[in-house]
Amino acid sequence: MEAVTQENETLVRSLLGKLEEVGKNITWRINNTYSNGIDNTVLEIQIFENKIQTGRIAFQLEDGHVINYRYKDLEKRIPIQIMDMLLDVIGYELDHA
Repeated sequence: MEAVTQENETLVRSLLGKLEEVGKNITWRINNTYSNGIDNTVLEIQIFENKIQTGRIAFQLEDGHVINYRYKDLEKRIPIQIMDMLLDVIGYELDHA
């Protein structure tokens, strides 16, 4: 299970790096908001543009399930996986560049 968790985290960080490349003055940080130490870790990604928060994505690290999110005026759809969510955010930035 730890290998899957590490792989998910690596993919998330890679996609966030790509978001930094395509967006204008975009930065991000990941906070660990909950962990039971066994099989349930909830992380929150905060996305900033020009130091103003423009997005927030909460997801379960182990299975990639997005719990809740907000990103600019991106239309909400749940359920969604974190990889799909980040690809949607990157696509949004590319469309609005």
